[in-house]
Amino acid sequence: MNVLPADLSSAALGARDRLGGLARRAASAALQPNDGAGSAAAMGAAARAAIFADALLGAIRARLEEVRAATK
Repeated sequence: MNVLPADLSSAALGARDRLGGLARRAASAALQPNDGAGSAAAMGAAARAAIFADALLGAIRARLEEVRAATK
């Protein structure tokens, strides 16, 4: 039995990869001189991905809490 559904697990892995890539892009954009707009766009995209990842972690926590309550 899988504790987490496959779609939730794959969404979490995708969110992790997406957030990592956007964080790298934001970091490299911040190093470019005179590229304030590109840096702000990269940081905004990373922030949106972080918000999604946080919501996804909330869903995972809720699922694990349901499993914990069912096993008591």
